[in-house]
Amino acid sequence: MKRAGAIVGFTICFMALGCAHLLAAGSQAQEEQLGRDYAKQVDEQCKYAEDKAITGRVSRIGEALAKIANETEVKARYGSSTIAKFNYTFKVVDDKDVNAFSLPGGYIYVNSGLVEIAQSDDEIAGVLAHEIAHAAHHHMMQLIRKQSIVDRYVAIITLAGILTNMRSQDLNNLLYGAQLIKTGKMSSYTMEAERDADRTAVAYLAKSGYKAEGMLSFMKKLDANNDANPNVTLGIYQDHPAPFRRVASIVKAMKEEGIYVDLRKARGIAYARTVPAASDDSRFDVIIGKKVVYTPADIKAGPSSKQRADALAGAINKMLDSGATSKDVTEDATGARLLLRGQEVLKIESADAALMGEDRSALLTQARLALEYAIWADWLCDHCPVVQQALADESD
Repeated sequence: MKRAGAIVGFTICFMALGCAHLLAAGSQAQEEQLGRDYAKQVDEQCKYAEDKAITGRVSRIGEALAKIANETEVKARYGSSTIAKFNYTFKVVDDKDVNAFSLPGGYIYVNSGLVEIAQSDDEIAGVLAHEIAHAAHHHMMQLIRKQSIVDRYVAIITLAGILTNMRSQDLNNLLYGAQLIKTGKMSSYTMEAERDADRTAVAYLAKSGYKAEGMLSFMKKLDANNDANPNVTLGIYQDHPAPFRRVASIVKAMKEEGIYVDLRKARGIAYARTVPAASDDSRFDVIIGKKVVYTPADIKAGPSSKQRADALAGAINKMLDSGATSKDVTEDATGARLLLRGQEVLKIESADAALMGEDRSALLTQARLALEYAIWADWLCDHCPVVQQALADESD
């Protein structure tokens, strides 16, 4: 039995060695053939969308970005920067899951469910640029090579156990440990590929007519969709790096490309904006995240609720940009004005009190607490150790 086991062990080991050698000597033609082989399997298993408006939209955006990828060398932090002028193809899979993936050689697939939640061409472009980057930087080929190396490591461990006549329980424990190591290594390789795809996608978008901010807004949409539908599968996106890490990486790449981005706005945490009030769309709320800061009333012969809300949101964002602290926010002696460093940010009008059914003092306190929350959220974005560690990791 020992001899038979040894033969099996040697076979596993040599198979892994042979696979790694074959891939190391691979060419573009072999990569494209591998992609065609995989694509045939996908064709057999998937149903494709028939709506020409959807498929045409995806192809139009994808082809514009593919042209850039075939002409532009972007330094790869994972995989290879060598340009291979693939004949990219884009297909929409008839599936409600929010998913997208690519195969070697430029085969790009997007689920119809992803297209449905993307409300702009910029968001679709962000997804397609990411998938094109995977193909352009030969990520799958690199992952297959790494897989072969890790499989060889597991095979060697297996062989060592067999040749030393290890007890079955000890061998099982050894194999389990080797499998954990294999899983951990492949996970880290995948994360490296995802980070490189994000950064490369930004470089492609910077040369296109699409806005790189679409990548950030789409990730926010994914988070919101997941919160609202916790049972909906997010496909490959559930295995991507954590959102705050991806945001840090993408924003850094945008800055490197000379693209300005308001990080607070992109994160949607410490950023004041104006939205129609839920109970009455003629009035407007100033919100930060999901927290209502204030709902101003219309002033007769004066500014409207919308105008007052826009002015307040602008003042709050200017305040956050200036690095204000909670100590800078005060109330004046009348109990009707909110001050920032002695300057008026908000004045509680009698119309506001009548509208909200509260006295001015209560409304002023509510607004002050909301602004203090905004300052805390802003600190969380810029100074939280977890976020700072993510930014440091992305700089390595």
